[in-house]
Amino acid sequence: MANLSSLLDKLPSINQSKMIYTGYGVWLTWTGPASSAVAQTLTDYGGLCLAQETNQALWFFFTQEVFRPIARLQVWARLNPMPVFCQIIQATLLVDYHLHLSLSVPSEMHNQDVSPANEFEVWVHPNMKEQVHSVHGLGVREAKVLPGMANVNWMLLTADQGLDYETDLGWFMAMTPLGNPSDKAFISGWRAVFQEIQTVLQRLGLKYLSKDNFVIFPIDGLRLLRTFCKDILRLLKEVRNSEEKEYWPVVMAAISRQGHNFNEDLPNKFNLDWNKLAPDFPHLQYKTAFLLGDDFRINEIQYGPRDETIDSWCNIGLAAGQDEVEATGSLQVHIPRNLVVGGYDECFYCGLRNHPPALCPSRQLPKWNPNIWNKLARVSIEDIDKGFMALEESLDKDNLLNSLSELLLGEQKKTQALLLRAIFEINAVEQLRMVRLVWRSRGKDWPAGISQIAADQSEYLHVALDHMYAKEYEEADNLLKQSALKLARSYQPRSLRGYLSLETEDHQQALFFWQEAERLAYTPLQQSFFHMVAGRILETDGELRDAVHYYKQAQSTSPRWLEPVYREGVCLVKMGFTEQALSMFTDLIQRDPNMFNRILIDHELDRGRIHLMGALWSVWTEAESMAEEQKKRLDKLANDVGQWFDAQNEFHERAHAYVERLSELTEVRNYVAFIQLARGCDTLQQQIDERVEKEIKLINIKVEMHFERLKDIQKEAAWFPFPRLLLEFNKDFNFCAEKLNWIKTAHLEVAENFRNTQKYLSEIDERLTTLQSRLVSLRIIRDSTLFVLMLGKNFMWMELASLGLALVTVPAFIYFTRGMEGNWMVDLVVKQKWDFQKGLVLILSILAMAVAALRTAISFERKKNELFEQKEEELAEKRKEKKNNKKKKAAAKKKK
Repeated sequence: MANLSSLLDKLPSINQSKMIYTGYGVWLTWTGPASSAVAQTLTDYGGLCLAQETNQALWFFFTQEVFRPIARLQVWARLNPMPVFCQIIQATLLVDYHLHLSLSVPSEMHNQDVSPANEFEVWVHPNMKEQVHSVHGLGVREAKVLPGMANVNWMLLTADQGLDYETDLGWFMAMTPLGNPSDKAFISGWRAVFQEIQTVLQRLGLKYLSKDNFVIFPIDGLRLLRTFCKDILRLLKEVRNSEEKEYWPVVMAAISRQGHNFNEDLPNKFNLDWNKLAPDFPHLQYKTAFLLGDDFRINEIQYGPRDETIDSWCNIGLAAGQDEVEATGSLQVHIPRNLVVGGYDECFYCGLRNHPPALCPSRQLPKWNPNIWNKLARVSIEDIDKGFMALEESLDKDNLLNSLSELLLGEQKKTQALLLRAIFEINAVEQLRMVRLVWRSRGKDWPAGISQIAADQSEYLHVALDHMYAKEYEEADNLLKQSALKLARSYQPRSLRGYLSLETEDHQQALFFWQEAERLAYTPLQQSFFHMVAGRILETDGELRDAVHYYKQAQSTSPRWLEPVYREGVCLVKMGFTEQALSMFTDLIQRDPNMFNRILIDHELDRGRIHLMGALWSVWTEAESMAEEQKKRLDKLANDVGQWFDAQNEFHERAHAYVERLSELTEVRNYVAFIQLARGCDTLQQQIDERVEKEIKLINIKVEMHFERLKDIQKEAAWFPFPRLLLEFNKDFNFCAEKLNWIKTAHLEVAENFRNTQKYLSEIDERLTTLQSRLVSLRIIRDSTLFVLMLGKNFMWMELASLGLALVTVPAFIYFTRGMEGNWMVDLVVKQKWDFQKGLVLILSILAMAVAALRTAISFERKKNELFEQKEEELAEKRKEKKNNKKKKAAAKKKK
């Protein structure tokens, strides 16, 4: 037994509907295998299968066309019996903001439980009696209600067997090329593309008529419409991607043939602005697009009435995987429709259509804030889409401008506020808040020159600007006229008068003032600024070709400025030449990755948004795969930092902090974050390589210094007279010599060797310091020993001379004074000659010691250096002799 409530439970729950449409629901139940003829017939007649189970299904029809396929099946079932229960009820189709479909039926219908009859039976709600009779050959009759059906006076449908009940579904398709028909490129491009399109028309048997570059043809039936849309999408995609075929953009739309005649004036009855349609994608009404099925994806268009209905326009593309030519994916970022639609022309300041320039919320914004793009780079693409959804819910449709102002001027903590601020920063260069910066700028060109700001000068001008912000246009105009008289050759009054004319809706006068200001400007920065605002006002007025001319002038005046190139690309998209703009956008993204996010959220690119999102998909996937590799690389670099440098190294701390910042980027799925991660890894790798190279140079310098220190220590210690007392000294010395020799021969480009070298160098430095401290004691002992030996040597010679003098002096004195008897002194010496001899020896010994000490002290350093130099020369001779012997032996071996 089938139950309708189980089918309704399978439908998605929709809390907030984007579109609602009341039509016809069809509940089918059957026994046994489902007949494919039933589903195919309902589909061909415009039915939507919303839910299905093994033995039941729920369909929806937009119009009373529902009775024709049911009647056709009933007639067919008389020849091919099938047990099917069919119930036609009133139902309301619900469409949410993601274009998910659900169905609402009266509550009394929910709990119906029925079993299929033995034949094909169609039960119709009594309120549909008039609609049934409106179809020729159909009627109703009363019958006994089946058990389990709702308590309603149901009636059975009757159909005349003599009628075939053909469908009335059909459409008129119109297509036209973009561009100026008088251009040579237009003529050759359209001719080439139409030749390709003709092959599709001929293959499908479609007859067409053409007038004023419009090609118009009827399409009978849903199958033919589905086939044509698939073929034309594949064909145009193939032509765009082909290098051999010539491409030209084409716009097309199909409208239901009900209420229209097939004639040359048909394109004027589409109620469409053909200059705003996205090229190469068929435009249909939602109620037609839903019928095409899952092979197609439905794309919203961001113009038209604010509140969409089932009759509103959209365009379609092939779903992913439908053919080899179609792109494998597309970025899914949906800009809120109620933000961008409105009844005004494009706002000069922000491009939105829900307000004039004089009421633009950007006038309330403070200073220029290019840092907003760095903040947006930290938001994942999924969060951007969710942020736009939240933005759409937070905007008050009845008080939209106040909602925008509150979000713009509030804190940018929430994603939707950040996104809205970024949207208003897209055209920040042309906004009123930039005028003061241009006046005060002393730089020569964009973008660097705008940051070179001088002090405010003319009081009249700034007061007039304040009046502009207050919308006191008469006061501002009077002050500007006074300023123009005082500053006859100044561009500043004319620049502000251009904005005043803009906000008072005199665009021609605004353009005139900006052209005058450009002629009076004296720096490339000022000139390119006025080229930009002149191009912008032409762009918003629809004069796109003239706008491109001004943007090119701005770019030639400030070659490093990306803004004119971006706006030129936007104009190409607005003209429908998205393919030509793609190369410009690709180059801009390479020069500034933030351009990717800018394109992603720019509502002014709506006409080519489908192409752009498809093209950016390949850029995104390439960057995403690169980011996955960079994540692994970052882990390796973090490991390398730990391997090359210990935790106490100041570079290790700095690199670790840098790695943590890069690790935060790995959590963000944003194109800019991907590029920053890759560049950050390159920077970190470069820093590591440069630091290692620098450290290796320092290591080599330290090694040479340590070798010199070690040689000095060895030279000093070699003269120590008691080598057995140098056990600890020799141990430290040998350690230093061994490690320095290892460092000399090690490959320092290996992380382990590099890190061990740094550890060894610190140990070597400590031990060398210890050796040098010990060397002081050794030097004292060595010099003391040598001094004592030299003193002893000098004393011995002095003592021997003194003893000899003492032995000779006393006898000689006695001998030469033998004739002087009676002299008391002589008598004293003669009588005590031995005591005098001993005293003389003692005195002379003391004198000898003193003279020896004095002589040793005076000549000690000289004698010591001579002794060391002599020994060094002897050692050098021995080394030279040993080296020569080795050379002789080697030469002898070669001769042998």
